[in-house]
Amino acid sequence: MAFGVILKRAVRDFRQNFVTHLMTTLVVALTCLIFVFFSLFSFNLQHVVERFGRQLAIIVYLKKDVSQERIPTIYQKIAGLAGIESVRFVSSEEAFKRLEQSFKDEKEVLQGVDPLFLPPSFEVQINRAVYHLDRIKEIAAQLSQWPEVDKVQYGREWVDRLEAFSRIVRGAVVASGIILLITAAFVVSNTIKLTVFARQEEIEIMRLVGGTSGFIQGPFLLAAFFQGTVGSSAAILVSFFAYRYVLGMLDYTGLVRSLNLDFLPLEYIALFILASGLFCVVGTAVALRRFLRL
Repeated sequence: MAFGVILKRAVRDFRQNFVTHLMTTLVVALTCLIFVFFSLFSFNLQHVVERFGRQLAIIVYLKKDVSQERIPTIYQKIAGLAGIESVRFVSSEEAFKRLEQSFKDEKEVLQGVDPLFLPPSFEVQINRAVYHLDRIKEIAAQLSQWPEVDKVQYGREWVDRLEAFSRIVRGAVVASGIILLITAAFVVSNTIKLTVFARQEEIEIMRLVGGTSGFIQGPFLLAAFFQGTVGSSAAILVSFFAYRYVLGMLDYTGLVRSLNLDFLPLEYIALFILASGLFCVVGTAVALRRFLRL
């Protein structure tokens, strides 16, 4: 019953101050739109990083005097390490064939070269490498200590850059999200405060007849939640149509297939809309308590 009364008061307030609430919702939508666009960009950028991370591999070059009988044992030892997704042995002959493919237009460069001059090696893939960059370094350092191993390569500079880039992208998304949601909550709370100020006499009467703080604040908190969720939903819709428009523009160029652009997942969208509403409610509640001295 109490919630029904609060809802009716909130609807009445929306009707009486429709333009004010509409403008506030639009400001929230624009604020959230900035964050959604940035999230969409970083989300697809992270996918690119993940695809690159899947290509990260540790190349373990064996010493030339390692006997063929030791190869299966070394294979099992590497495959048994934690975090290893796959291990592939590359013989000297296979490595030479790859080299020939690289120089297929200049085959004379390799004429007379002994195929066995290249050492045998193992190509080691790390499970979800982009999220376990530190593990790549640990495994490479561990393998380099084995007596059968001559050299270990894993693109250390690229791993370091990828690690730093991933950390910056994730940090930027979190920081920008918090700042923009706080901004939206600030805008909504100040608009609600103006509404409260205009209805100061009505609130005083409710206090005199025994109205609780929850009953007094209820309509304003409900309005804040509505503005936060509707504004963020509008930002999601605008972003989705912009996403579809960009896909249409790029479709004829074939870039869409190579870039593999995706929209934000449903669980992320639901969490963002809910978080926007809750941020606006919390910001409004704090502002009302100070303003009304409840």
